[in-house]
Amino acid sequence: MTALKIALATALLTTAGAAAAQTANDAQCILVSNAYAGQAKDANAKKVAEASIYFYLGRIGNQMTSAQLKTLLEAQSKTITQANAGPTMNKCAAAVQAKVEMMQSLAPKPATAKPAQPPGR
Repeated sequence: MTALKIALATALLTTAGAAAAQTANDAQCILVSNAYAGQAKDANAKKVAEASIYFYLGRIGNQMTSAQLKTLLEAQSKTITQANAGPTMNKCAAAVQAKVEMMQSLAPKPATAKPAQPPGR
């Protein structure tokens, strides 16, 4: 019975740790996406950054309060530098693109039309 309790506690801690790490990564993506959306000169880059903001906001749990989100964003803003902002944005945008491609792969494929046959065949 004790082994089961230890296993359950370990699983819960591991899951909570992974969720916290995911939330921290999502917060970083919100921050860099917001910065790039406001500063990008290229229209496509601006669009990608704006879409990324909404994507990552949607990944932040509904149970998080505004005070918790503020604390999270403040903590993660300290981890972003000029040197890592670009690579972080690239990583965030690539993850969004991967999800878009996955959704597109689920769309039904249009049926291919058969070429018309000449009359009499």
